[in-house]
Amino acid sequence: MNVCLTFEVLLYLNSYYFGLFAICEIGMNIVKEINHPLPTFKADFGILLIVCLLELVRLIIARKGNLTEKWWPVFIAVLFTLPSAFGIVYFIVWQSFVLRFEYIICAIQLILQATEIVFGVLCLLPICKTTEYY
Repeated sequence: MNVCLTFEVLLYLNSYYFGLFAICEIGMNIVKEINHPLPTFKADFGILLIVCLLELVRLIIARKGNLTEKWWPVFIAVLFTLPSAFGIVYFIVWQSFVLRFEYIICAIQLILQATEIVFGVLCLLPICKTTEYY
């Protein structure tokens, strides 16, 4: 089984799922602000934008690193997964008003990120062993 191929498939799947996730989260935050105005809306929306930016950068770096078989972009992408996962945990646990649909899509995103961490680390092992010729 080629671990780097599995990692690439997970990144490809997450790139489409994260687009859906971001659109749904932005829409739900707007609907929550209209129906239940809370003073933490700006903080929640700011964290959502930071998570979106982090996840976008992470996916681009990981795909480029995996395709070129360089170890440092994959390592940085695995490290960027942690703050992104903490942001998604914020939406489940610490957000002031959470919808049931948010639980579902955040759980799916966390599962994707957890499997990407596992396969990213497994992908680093053969990449680090290859010799680079300049």
